[in-house]
Amino acid sequence: MAQVEIEFKNLLTETEFERLLSSYSFASPFQQTNYYFDTPDQQLKQQHCGLRIRRFSDHAEQTLKQPTEKVDPSQHQLIETTDVLTLAQARTKEIQPHGEVAAALKTRGLNVTDLQLFAEATTTRRIASLAEGELTLDQTTYPNGHVDYELELETSQPQLAQTFYQRLLQRFQIPPRKVTNKIQRAVTNHIN
Repeated sequence: MAQVEIEFKNLLTETEFERLLSSYSFASPFQQTNYYFDTPDQQLKQQHCGLRIRRFSDHAEQTLKQPTEKVDPSQHQLIETTDVLTLAQARTKEIQPHGEVAAALKTRGLNVTDLQLFAEATTTRRIASLAEGELTLDQTTYPNGHVDYELELETSQPQLAQTFYQRLLQRFQIPPRKVTNKIQRAVTNHIN
């Protein structure tokens, strides 16, 4: 299934994370582990794409994120193509050769057999459902022990969400910070 993802993102300090956590009604936290893939010569990175397997406690999925024409440069907007996987498939840590992800890779001139696992990270995620969208707080741990914190607001109403998001940053005195994506952060914090 392919869909457009519109998000507003910001990295947080641990203190900012804790303040936001205590200010909204978040659902119970859950954990997910992401395994990131590319070709040895980084063809996905060159095409500004990301590919992962995401494993939860009871299910898994593989997702290809591809760039789209941005309407607003302040928005993080991608096309996500996702296939549902079994936990057994996810444990192989290999992209499955059938489904929409494999088909989308093929249109980009890539073969599933050319992909390799190059990084991973485990995230504890908390989500609050708001009128403006899903407010998400992520605490991500990397293989080298580094931990980072991230705020996301995923929405289908970008104008309403942008206003809320800007006010949220102002209210909690959180400076806008450039966000490198989790794939890049996982590579930086990977143990070789």
